[in-house]
Amino acid sequence: MQQQEADRILIAHVEDMVRRGAWRSFTAFLDMRQYTLVRAGLREGSYRFFGGYPDAQRGILCIHPEDMPPEDEEYPITCLTFTFPEAYPITHRDVLGSLMAQQVQRDTVGDILVKPGFVQCFVTGAAASVGLGLTKIGRVGVKVTDTEPFSGDFSQETREITGTVSTPRLDAVLRTALNRGRGQCLEMIHAGLVSLNYLECTEPSKLLTAGDVFSVRGHGKFAVREIGAMTKKGRLHIIIEQFL
Repeated sequence: MQQQEADRILIAHVEDMVRRGAWRSFTAFLDMRQYTLVRAGLREGSYRFFGGYPDAQRGILCIHPEDMPPEDEEYPITCLTFTFPEAYPITHRDVLGSLMAQQVQRDTVGDILVKPGFVQCFVTGAAASVGLGLTKIGRVGVKVTDTEPFSGDFSQETREITGTVSTPRLDAVLRTALNRGRGQCLEMIHAGLVSLNYLECTEPSKLLTAGDVFSVRGHGKFAVREIGAMTKKGRLHIIIEQFL
């Protein structure tokens, strides 16, 4: 119920931005589920979603005059870069926790990209000021700057899962991805634990295609990379990526 109310408020806020017709209006950071939810009611060419770098999973939605989208640098986004000794690992959770401990709101923090000795975090408003004041993340001493450009060399680790399905229905694909029985997969779907392309999906018969993204609460996020040729037994080869 709380989620439904939050979604209703977000949709109403974006609709109000559209009605006001300002030159350019920006939301706070949205996750992909929120973005997918609100863009359904927007006219193509009147909005742009950007999170500081291409393919960001959290971003800011801008409502703008048709065919006049803002440039990247017009978004109110700061890229914070933290450096620290590689011998002391820092996780995404460590960075977010350090910011939240300073009463920073979650919607002022975008993607947090981590690699040994180096973290880049996209933020807005108060989160930028707080982040620039951090000298430690967890127990690890850090140096921080907002002048380092985005490095662009972060990569998402994935694991490849292969198998065959009789049909690319959601329940069948889920069985391959999770290596679970059909009954268990149906229970997860009917319980609202499965999202397809970032929105809850309770239809086991929903057909998936290459590029579709699905997640299962407690089991992670997956993407259908390829649905291939049919086997001699009439089944379809499928390749799924699990995000690690």
